[in-house]
Amino acid sequence: MRMAEVPMPGVTVSIRARSTRQPMRLRLPTSILLPLLAMAACSSNPSPAAHVTPSATPGVTAAGPPVQDASPSPSPSLATPQTAGPSIQALASIQMVTATQGWAAGAGGVYATGDGVHWVKQFSSPEPVSGVDFIDASTGWVVGVQHLYRTTDGGAHWSALPQASAPLRTVHFASRLLGWGVAGGDNVVAIHGWLIAYTGGVLMKTADGGVTWSALASPANPQTVCFTGPSNGWLGTSTAVYRSTDGGLTWSESLARPDHTFVAAGQATLIECAGPVALWVDFEGGGAAMSHSPYLAYATTDGTAWRLVMAEMYIENTIVPPSTPYGPGSYPGSFSVIDPYDAVFIGDGPATMTDAMQLAANGGSTLTNTGLIRDGWFTAGASFVSTSTGWVVVGLNASNGMAIEATRDGGADWSQQLTVSNPPG
Repeated sequence: MRMAEVPMPGVTVSIRARSTRQPMRLRLPTSILLPLLAMAACSSNPSPAAHVTPSATPGVTAAGPPVQDASPSPSPSLATPQTAGPSIQALASIQMVTATQGWAAGAGGVYATGDGVHWVKQFSSPEPVSGVDFIDASTGWVVGVQHLYRTTDGGAHWSALPQASAPLRTVHFASRLLGWGVAGGDNVVAIHGWLIAYTGGVLMKTADGGVTWSALASPANPQTVCFTGPSNGWLGTSTAVYRSTDGGLTWSESLARPDHTFVAAGQATLIECAGPVALWVDFEGGGAAMSHSPYLAYATTDGTAWRLVMAEMYIENTIVPPSTPYGPGSYPGSFSVIDPYDAVFIGDGPATMTDAMQLAANGGSTLTNTGLIRDGWFTAGASFVSTSTGWVVVGLNASNGMAIEATRDGGADWSQQLTVSNPPG
């Protein structure tokens, strides 16, 4: 299906008001908004599952027995463990590589499943960890507040890699050796599976699996990065999305966020690749109204033409055309890319204490509201392996905890698989 064209940089478009009634908008500080935001994991191409042998951990409630008992993975030896950094929830990100095998990471370490139902703690990290990036069933990385951790045996053992020139915030690997990331920066927060440096981040590249990193020239304020292969990649900055066709050596602007002048600070550009050249984008705003926070989603299947997929209901009328479909919630939630044409968006509703699911199909031209996750007031990550089967990390309304919720019918019904208490403070 041909994708509708949307305004590109340098093109002036006449926009009509979405409605005659204008919502009163109130600017809230980022510190107030952050508890309502959550995280998501990068998607990767699945490969045949390896057997996971995590070990059970006291204080963690699972929906059944462990997959298999095993000795805990030894903690890497760090000369001076450092935990100072952004606040990270007990569960902060999730990635499934198949319908049965996946990992979730958070302040307490890494959790694993080998059957897609039961979760056990696999690795007690010496520092909070966030983003999860597995390129197959054996090799993956989790991002700590100070170190990057790697496994090459499905999580049975984890090792802390040497520190880069500045702490890595987010990484994305195209192979076991080749990867890109964003390091350093200011005002670092955990959002939907990423650690985002709002400003001052530095684009990095590794060719040895994350052991050493070198800085690359890039547009200002990189926040997220992903590659579909050694050459084709995408970069999300505080103001736009850029594309590279030479492995990140040079970048050209592909999509400017239309709301970049709307809020002075607190804007995050979250991106997820889908081979060979597709990209899904979630522009999250830093301003808020009464129980609302703006967001916009875009998609491209060919790396050139962009579709405006959805917008938060009360986003400013001068930003998007009045015909733009509404997103699933009043606050930006987590999203998961399934393939170049399909993605799942979860909208957070802290006022209603529900998280709504919306399936975007046909490159974003078809939107379907499928169901609700109840008693959760924000999400901290999502990972779908098909349009029917997926997992979402939610913050529980009734307790100071996090849970993994799963669906096998496209979001109509959800089952809780794991609950973990957040650290005090």
